[in-house]
Amino acid sequence: ADELIANLAQHFIAQTQALAAEQAMLYSQQQGQCDAQNAALMAVQASAEANVLHLTEQQRVIAQQLGEPLTATHREIQEKFQCLEVYENKKKDEIDHFVNEKLDQALQEVQRASHETQLALASQNGGSRTRFEDVEANIAYNLEAIPARINQVVEDQLAVLRGEMRPGEDINHLVQRMVEVSSTGAAESIKRALEAELRDARDE
Repeated sequence: ADELIANLAQHFIAQTQALAAEQAMLYSQQQGQCDAQNAALMAVQASAEANVLHLTEQQRVIAQQLGEPLTATHREIQEKFQCLEVYENKKKDEIDHFVNEKLDQALQEVQRASHETQLALASQNGGSRTRFEDVEANIAYNLEAIPARINQVVEDQLAVLRGEMRPGEDINHLVQRMVEVSSTGAAESIKRALEAELRDARDE
């Protein structure tokens, strides 16, 4: 009986030791797997952080590469606008001078015609003289209206030309031609009206 108990105890001890060894081996395997998983996770995290840093650096480089040309382009556009503003102011002064010159020529032409007619009618009777004074008053009124009419035409046409002007187009040439037509047309219109009234005055 003692021997049987001893054998059973020995068998139980052997089984217990075997189970303990298996548990130790399983624990070791699990620990190794956990360590491997942790190492893999740490490697993935490190790789992700490295990728983020790389992308951030790439974005910074791209922003710098794009920012410099954009800044230069913006500065160039501002400079061109400033040059265009100076150019327009210069051209406006030239146009104003040209308009005033054409106005003076038109007014001188009308005044010359008026003076010649006044000399021609100076010796006629009082009725013709009164009629001539009416004509002269109309002439003075028309002379005062010429600058406003032509300046208004110039301003309207300038607005149109600025909207339609192409790069490099010479607005000064177009405006000069426009003013010539406007001033000449105004002078011719007044001269025709003057001649008609003078004919009526002579007929009377």
